[in-house]
Amino acid sequence: MNKVIAAVIASLLFAVGFSTAHADEQEKLDFAGYLEETLGHFWAIEQNLDDDNAELALVHATHPIAELYDSMKPELKEADPEFDAKIQQTLEELGAKTGAEVTREDAQAAIDDAKNIIEEARLLVVGEELSNDPMFKAKLMQGLLKTSIGEYEEGVKNGQIEMMAEFQDGSAFVWRSQQIFEEIKADLPEHEAEEIEEFYSDLWNAYDTKADAEHVETYAGGIIHELDEITGVESEEGGLSSYFENIEHLLSEVKETYAQGMTDEALSSATKAYLDNYEFLEAPIAEQDSALMEEIEIMLREELRNMIKDGAASTEVDAQVDAILVKLEDAESLLPVMEEDAEHEDSEHEDAEYVDALPPLRQLKSGIEPSAVECDSDMELLIKSSNGSPACVKPTTAERLVQLGWGTRPQ
Repeated sequence: MNKVIAAVIASLLFAVGFSTAHADEQEKLDFAGYLEETLGHFWAIEQNLDDDNAELALVHATHPIAELYDSMKPELKEADPEFDAKIQQTLEELGAKTGAEVTREDAQAAIDDAKNIIEEARLLVVGEELSNDPMFKAKLMQGLLKTSIGEYEEGVKNGQIEMMAEFQDGSAFVWRSQQIFEEIKADLPEHEAEEIEEFYSDLWNAYDTKADAEHVETYAGGIIHELDEITGVESEEGGLSSYFENIEHLLSEVKETYAQGMTDEALSSATKAYLDNYEFLEAPIAEQDSALMEEIEIMLREELRNMIKDGAASTEVDAQVDAILVKLEDAESLLPVMEEDAEHEDSEHEDAEYVDALPPLRQLKSGIEPSAVECDSDMELLIKSSNGSPACVKPTTAERLVQLGWGTRPQ
């Protein structure tokens, strides 16, 4: 065989293998993320039981089976159907086993059993090696913190808690992310670890004082950016438009898999469309049209998922998906940010000289001075006050970080 042709084939096979491995790791990261949120809810159960608040304890006890389990089921069922049935039963019974009629000691025993089941699921689907990888855990921290930002924004308005369950969700996910941080802190650069600890202190203080959501976003975002620097990978900042695109893709999967009789897969895609994407759109949509936001939520979170669970005809599911997409188009048209994103993408394509910038730390290692580091066109360069290192952040985040004294703009 011609050596050139052989080399091309080899490179193509390598690329396919790399892409498959990356997709597999992303699926495991998503799965592990659902496990971490479940553990966050377990912590919230414990906190509410200690406060004699059985009602809120029940909310957190039922949330994993009501939403998170559906996203995990396809992987669990593929790995071990018997174990899938076991974890489903455990989560379904958790509410009754931690209810008002149960002693605190018995409730804790049920929670501990559920925690053990979650760890079994982690080893079964994710595997021990990846589960213990510090960089994988750092990504789990980032996912929890990103979700916590949206939950806090829903839960707190004008310095008051308006939705206690959402406020507790946010605090539970921050708590869980910090637990993971404690597990990997020794593996992180000392200075960055210290800065993350400072951000956590500021973040918890913001929760205690019911600070404006933008402050919570700033502190949580600070941790996320510190982890970006450590891993050498910049966070993808696709804007709100990326959530709309993700939902459209996932709903297309709902149609396809449900028509093929793959109910579990269809339910998982529908759940991810809501849980991993629409929840981040609820607050900005509500600012423009709260009735539309609630209508889409009910159509997506309740009606579509119930239709799939109840075995509705494919034509009915398709019609529901199409109706949701129409409403989402209405919502997207209300958000000025969407127009700005579109204009930004057009300008990028028109600019022949546009090139994605390397992460700041990689540029530093190549000999570039901190003040000369280049960021992607939608990011802004800051110089951290603590150590003079560069960081690329969103302009809105940059302004708040400068005000807080975290960093300065290069002169």
